[in-house]
Amino acid sequence: MECRTGSGPKDKSELWVDKYRPQSLLELAVHKKKVEEVNMWLKERLIDSKDKLHKHALVITGQAGVGKSATIHVIASHLGASLCEWKTPTPTLWQEHMHNLSSGVHYMSKLDEFENFVERIRKYPLLPFNTIGKSMKPSMLLIDDLPLINGKQALGRLRKCLYTLVGSVQIPTIILITECARVDSSKNSARDWEDLLSSLVNAGACKMSFNPITTNSVKKTLSKICKEERCSVTVEQIDQIARVSGGDIRHAITSLQYFCLTPSQLLSFNTIHSNDKADEFRTSDDGFALSFGRDETLSLFHALGKFLHNKRETVNIAGFGQDLLLLKEKFARLPVKMDAPEKVLYQANVQASPVADFLHENVLDFLSDEAVDDAWTVASYLCDADNLATFHGSLWSRTTNNQEVDSISHLAAASVAVRGVLFGNSHPTQSRWHAIRSPKLWQAEQLLRRNKNEMVRQRNEAYRELISSNISVMATEYKPMLRWLGSRAVEAPLVYMEGLQDCQIDKDTFDDTKMDDVDDDIEDW
Repeated sequence: MECRTGSGPKDKSELWVDKYRPQSLLELAVHKKKVEEVNMWLKERLIDSKDKLHKHALVITGQAGVGKSATIHVIASHLGASLCEWKTPTPTLWQEHMHNLSSGVHYMSKLDEFENFVERIRKYPLLPFNTIGKSMKPSMLLIDDLPLINGKQALGRLRKCLYTLVGSVQIPTIILITECARVDSSKNSARDWEDLLSSLVNAGACKMSFNPITTNSVKKTLSKICKEERCSVTVEQIDQIARVSGGDIRHAITSLQYFCLTPSQLLSFNTIHSNDKADEFRTSDDGFALSFGRDETLSLFHALGKFLHNKRETVNIAGFGQDLLLLKEKFARLPVKMDAPEKVLYQANVQASPVADFLHENVLDFLSDEAVDDAWTVASYLCDADNLATFHGSLWSRTTNNQEVDSISHLAAASVAVRGVLFGNSHPTQSRWHAIRSPKLWQAEQLLRRNKNEMVRQRNEAYRELISSNISVMATEYKPMLRWLGSRAVEAPLVYMEGLQDCQIDKDTFDDTKMDDVDDDIEDW
């Protein structure tokens, strides 16, 4: 663990990311409202808080390079607090492990070391340092890098460890979680981190999410650095560097520094570019092109918004050249204001079925009320996409066991669904905020699976003679009969009780008949 109270002198050869690290709240590129929320949360617990039972854990999520750690460092300096940061130990190489093994030192994983750290925090809470003659300085704890986990057992250990940390810390503790793109991690890994985050919130931690830095904010920061470094970079080049950064300001600053290097500096950094190639990667036939940049990724809802809003250029398609294919007026469409649909799908890394389901559920909200023909066209394309997505179940695909064919069919299905929505929606509504709903089809499928599991359970437990029957036969033949028999079984006790009541009435009547000789008033009854 490392405690910082300030920064040392800056070296001229250091990275621009470290050289131009923000030192004040005004220099932060993060949204001002988000900075104020974090500042108020920390101020309440460092200065104004008198409640010892108050939770002191804050979880900040967001993609890499959105200013999570920079915001905490700046606010800590602004509030005059001592920031103690957990530094993940350097990974042990195999040679070091073998050397330590021969010397009697046992290997300890990063998760084990983090558990030991949390246990020390629980037993010996981190308190402000008390110096004679000086006022105590408030302390904060920053956990910027959680140990990597692999498997359910490691996930359970880390969840328990963080749960203990949230419930035992006595000073403001900030846990930073970087949201990785789906293309960088499997679905199971992403789901594990979501479960871990939800467990932290359930333990009492406060959660805040940082959005990617806006392109304008990145451009302002890059322009300021160019003035300080006296770099001859055009506005168009700064704009492109900001756009390809994907909201990662750290990546944008690093790209700018790399772009501003001279060919001799590139060689001194052990790059493979020669003098000619260094000039070549800077400029192209179009005037400017970057040979580096962050892989562009989109969230599912961002991609769906592009498809559903269907924003297009306002200029006439005839102005794009005379070599275009002439189409009838009902087939002509203006160019869309986005990349090719297949590229957007690749950036979102989604399968055909979820895309088609989401489009089918929400597309009617983006169609004009009078555009009945558009709705018919969109529905037709979505049906074609559904047929292509289920192509893997065909006889030829099952016999050949060709996964490549399945992949191609899914790619084609996604393309048909997206392009069908873009083409069919020729009368889109005016752009406004729409809530993207989850497909109701998924709820029906979930109920279907639940009913199937229930029927299998009933077949295995109560109806041993039906074990050889499949689910479809049970649902169409046995289940209705069992339901009818069940209703008859419920009605039978009612009939029996009615019979008992009739018998009771007859008995009373019989008794009353015997009493007629004694009391004539009962006769009218």
